[in-house]
Amino acid sequence: MPRCIVKILPFAILLLLSGACSNTKFLTDDQMLYNGRKVEIKSEEKGKVRKTATEIASEVSFAEPNNSLMGKRVMPPVGLWFYNYKKPEEGERGGFLYRSLKENPVLISDVNPDLRCRKIETDLFANGFFNPQVSFKLDTSRRMPRKADVLYFVEVQRPYRISNVLNQLPTDSIDELVNKFTPELNLKAGNIFTLETIRNEKKQLAGKIVEEGYYFFSPEEIEVIADTSQLLHTIDLLVRKKQIIDAHILKKYTINKVEVRVNQNIYNTSENLNDTIFIDGIYITGKTGYLKPQVITRSILLRPGDVYAETKHRGTLPLLNNYGVFESVKMQFAVTDSSAQKMDLLIELKPKENVSLNVEGAIQSKSTGFAGPTSEISITHGNIAKTASRLQLKAFGGFEWQWGKHSENDLGANSFNAGINSSIAIPKMIVPFKSIRENKAIIGKTIGSLGFEFVNNIKYYRMSSANARFGYQWRKNQKITHQFYPFNLNSVSLLKTTPEFDSIVNSNPYVKKSFEEQQIIGTEYNFTYDNSGRKRSGFYFQGTIATSGNMLNLISQVGNNERPYKFLGEVYSQFVKTSVDTRFYTNTTKEGLVIRLYAGTGFSYGNSSVMPYVEQFFSGGSNSLRGFVARSLGPGSYKPEEYNGIIDQTGDIKLEVNTEYRFKMTEMLLGALFLETGNVWLLNPDENRPGAQFKLNSMIEQLAVGTGAGLRFDFDFFVLRTDVGLPLRFPYNDGGGNWNEFDEVFSKFRFNLAIGYPF
Repeated sequence: MPRCIVKILPFAILLLLSGACSNTKFLTDDQMLYNGRKVEIKSEEKGKVRKTATEIASEVSFAEPNNSLMGKRVMPPVGLWFYNYKKPEEGERGGFLYRSLKENPVLISDVNPDLRCRKIETDLFANGFFNPQVSFKLDTSRRMPRKADVLYFVEVQRPYRISNVLNQLPTDSIDELVNKFTPELNLKAGNIFTLETIRNEKKQLAGKIVEEGYYFFSPEEIEVIADTSQLLHTIDLLVRKKQIIDAHILKKYTINKVEVRVNQNIYNTSENLNDTIFIDGIYITGKTGYLKPQVITRSILLRPGDVYAETKHRGTLPLLNNYGVFESVKMQFAVTDSSAQKMDLLIELKPKENVSLNVEGAIQSKSTGFAGPTSEISITHGNIAKTASRLQLKAFGGFEWQWGKHSENDLGANSFNAGINSSIAIPKMIVPFKSIRENKAIIGKTIGSLGFEFVNNIKYYRMSSANARFGYQWRKNQKITHQFYPFNLNSVSLLKTTPEFDSIVNSNPYVKKSFEEQQIIGTEYNFTYDNSGRKRSGFYFQGTIATSGNMLNLISQVGNNERPYKFLGEVYSQFVKTSVDTRFYTNTTKEGLVIRLYAGTGFSYGNSSVMPYVEQFFSGGSNSLRGFVARSLGPGSYKPEEYNGIIDQTGDIKLEVNTEYRFKMTEMLLGALFLETGNVWLLNPDENRPGAQFKLNSMIEQLAVGTGAGLRFDFDFFVLRTDVGLPLRFPYNDGGGNWNEFDEVFSKFRFNLAIGYPF
C-alpha cells in the first residue's frame, strides 16, 4: 500500500466513523429525519408538456437534506453530528467551528409533504392541468427506520389549450382600445392556458392603455373570463374591462406643468425655491446653478400639453440617474384640474458631492506578468463644467519583492509597476448622426481615456506602454450593455532587456516577433448581457471583438510595397481577436453552482505574422485555473526545459471551463469547491515549441485539470477571497503520464489571495 494512502487512512476512517455515529437517537418518538425525495409522473403526455409538469413537481417538492451537495445527500452528515454531539450548554454560543459547521436537523415535519402536494396541485392547475392528483408516501428501511425518503406521485391529464379569444362590443374608448390591442397579446389559439400568461398579458394590455394617456388604468381593471364548457381540454377566453370602474380611471390625462426641484434635501420644499429658470417648457427651481438647465431638460421626456405616456415616464428616470450626480430622483404626478383632465409633474433631484477620493489595495496578476500587492488612488469630479461629465485621475502601482541573492544582470532590486490614467465620461452620445443623438430611448455615454504605465521586471525587461481610447457605451435596458471604441491605441515599447530574456527570444523567432510588433491601433466592440442579479438561474454573457491595423494597412498600401509597414517609425500590428465569457448561476452569484465557459482566439495577418504579446492569451492564476501558476500552462502540450515565468507560455487560442459550488457557512463566511480545466494553443506550428499548435483530435489530451477549495470573506463593501488550488493533470506527459500522483497533488498546491469572486 502506498505510503501516502497509509498516512491518510486513519483520517478517512475517523471521518466515516463520525458520520456513522447515530444522529437519530436524539429524535423524539414522532420525529423522522428527511433523507431526500423522488418524483414519479404519470401522464399520457410526452415531450415539452410532460417536462413542464415534471419541472413543477420537482421544484415544489425540492428540499435539501442535511449536508447535501446540490440537493442530494452524498456527504457524511458532519453538520448534523456537530449539532447533536457538540451542542453547547444553554446560554452559550459555542465555538467558531461549531457555529460554522453545525446544521439543524431537517425533519419530515419541516418538509411537510402534504402541504407540498397541495402546492403542486395548485401550480399544475395554474399551468393548465386542471384535474391533477398528487399524493406521497414515506420510504423507510429496516436498517434506518427513523430516516425516510419522500416519494411523490403525480398524475396529470392533458392540459387545457386556448380555443378562442373574444371581445365584447365596445361602449366607450377603453373598450375600443381593449379590442384593438387584444390581437397583439400572447393569447393565441392552441397555446396552453396558464395563469402566469394571463397575468402578464393583462399587464401588457393595461400598459398599452396607460400609454394612450389613461394614467390611473391598471391590470386590475381588466377581466379575462374563461369558459371550458365547449370541447374537452379546450378553453375560450373573453377579454374585457371590468363592468364597474371609477370615473377618474376612464379619463385621459395631459401634462399641465413640469417643475424640477434641485435641492440638497428633497423633503424640505422651502429650500432655495426663490431662484427659478424657465426653459423648454420646464420650470427649474432650487439649486439652479448645480447643473446646466439644458442638461436637465434633455433627459425629461414629458412636456406641457403632452398626453401622459408611461414609456416617457419610465424613460425619464434612468436618463436622469445615468448622470450619476444625483443621490435620488423622484417623480410625482398630481391632478390639478380633474374637469380638464390635466396633471402637474414634479421632479425632485437631490445632488451628490461632486468630488470623491478613492483608495484601493489588492493582490493581482497583470497581463505583463507582474504579480503581487498593488494600490490605486483615484480622484473623481462627477460634474465637470456643470454638465454631469465625469473626470477621473488615477495613479496606480505595485511591487513584487524579491528575496535572496540577485543576479548581476537583474534590472534593479525589486520588480514593480507604476502608471497614471485619466478618463472622461460625457453623459450623451457625441456622434455626427443626429438620429442617434436625439434617440432618448438610448442611455448613452461618450468615453475617452489616456494612460501610461512603466513596468520593471528585474529578471527580464523594462517596458513602457501608452494607451488611449475613445468610444461609446449605451443601453436600452438594465440587462444589455454595448461598448464600442472606434479608436483604441496601445503602444508597448521594450526599454531594456536582460541577457536571459534575450537568450529566450533570440532562440525563438515566433516569440521575438510577438515582442517586436506591439503597436496596436484599431477598434473594439463589447456586448454584455447580465441578469445574474436574479435570485435563481442567473446568466451572464460577454462577447468581444477587437481589430488592429486595418485602416493603417489600407493607407500604407498606397505606393508602398515593402512589408512590414510602419507607423511613426514602428511596425504596427494587424489582427482580429474575439472572445466569449459565459456564466450560469443556479442560485445567486454568491451561493449555488456556477459554471463558466471562456473561449477566445486571435488571428494575425497582413502586416503581422504573430499576435502581439500583450494580446495573447494565458492560463493559470487566481482568476483562471487556480491549481497552476499564471502563464505556466501550454501552449498545447509544450513544456519548457526551465520555467521562465512569462515569456513563451502564451497562445492564440484559449479554452477554459470552470465549475464552482458556493455555499454559506456563516453570515460573513462562504465556502467554495471548484473543478477547472483548460489550456492555450497556437494557431500555427512553432518548431521551437513542439505540441503547441491547436489540433482538434489532440485537444482533450492537452487539457490541464485542477481542483481545490476556498473561503470568501464577504464584508458587503468588498470580498476577500482565498483559494487553495490542486493540480490534478498537466497538459504534457513528462514520462510518468499527465495525471499527478496522489501525494504530488497536495505537495504542489497553490495558494491564491485575491479581491472579489473569480467569476
